[in-house]
Amino acid sequence: MNKKIFLINCILFFLMCGLFSQTNLNEESIKNYRLALESFENKNYGDALKYSEFAILYKRQLIEKQIESLKTSLTSRQVQTAGDELDSILEILTKRKENVSVEIINFYLKRKGLNYFNNSMQNLLTYLQESLLFPEAQKLIGDIYRLEGEYDFAETYYLLALDNADVLDIPEQKYEILYLLAEISRLKKDYNKMEVRLLNLLVEDKNYKNNNLISSMLKTIKSSKKGTMEKFFTLYRADSYIFIDAYNQLADFYYDNQEFSKALEFACLSAITSFSKISEILEERNIDYEYSTFSKFLQEASFYDDVVEWGKKSSAWKSFNILAKYAKENECQTFARELLVSLAQFSPVLYWQKDAVLLLEEM
Repeated sequence: MNKKIFLINCILFFLMCGLFSQTNLNEESIKNYRLALESFENKNYGDALKYSEFAILYKRQLIEKQIESLKTSLTSRQVQTAGDELDSILEILTKRKENVSVEIINFYLKRKGLNYFNNSMQNLLTYLQESLLFPEAQKLIGDIYRLEGEYDFAETYYLLALDNADVLDIPEQKYEILYLLAEISRLKKDYNKMEVRLLNLLVEDKNYKNNNLISSMLKTIKSSKKGTMEKFFTLYRADSYIFIDAYNQLADFYYDNQEFSKALEFACLSAITSFSKISEILEERNIDYEYSTFSKFLQEASFYDDVVEWGKKSSAWKSFNILAKYAKENECQTFARELLVSLAQFSPVLYWQKDAVLLLEEM
């Protein structure tokens, strides 16, 4: 695709957007974003890029019209008497039959709720200003450039999407973008930045910040008493499921840098979080199931194909193996051996089962 010609077409297209009503702009933005997703899934990356840019242009024009409409409504003396209170302003605008502005406010109140904006018109306007760039479409453009090996362009668009993450329709997509930025750093072989970005993922993670949890898990693992592995999986739980892959990546990073203690800390978090999630699913599926031994836990999990598949995608099964490996590197031999014996017999994924057998043979 000739980028210069495409840019000119986009500018002309942007100017034409002024002819559309707010309703049409919204419909066109949504339609083009859906076409972009469809094209991306079909690996038509040129079309996906084109439709993404169109979606952004339509969205920008829509939001600009909405901001203009609201600001015009706010200039009346009657509205100004309400101050910044959103509900009071809405009541006055309803009485004045300023239907366009009323519809705009009600649309965003229905989507986010009054409390999200702290009942502030200025907060709503700020939200709209941040919505101009359509972060979902920016993220998709980043995906396109990443798959085409254009890592600098991909990084630029991911960062733009992250800057506007507060207005994502699905807030959790912020974590996907952070993962992708870490992946870009890995692909560019900038491993220090990869580390920083993975750690940034954990800024809001209560389990990562729970020093008592981590120190207690390490104390259990380092015990030389028989049964220490079963004690570990009986005592501890963690529920930051979205961070399992980050824990594993950081564990591997620190292991490769011979920071074995840090590697073990993140392996602990990953394994106990993976275990907690799978246990939760098993208890929902089978009301008679309750944890007794790690081997029986693995056997029960193997009955459910979707659980096994989730474990593969989230790197949950990997987490148990690297916990055993990094425990061994930290001279926690009893724990490592007990865990590997179970994994070598009952891991539901053949690759990790074989890996456990090899690790066990090295002990």
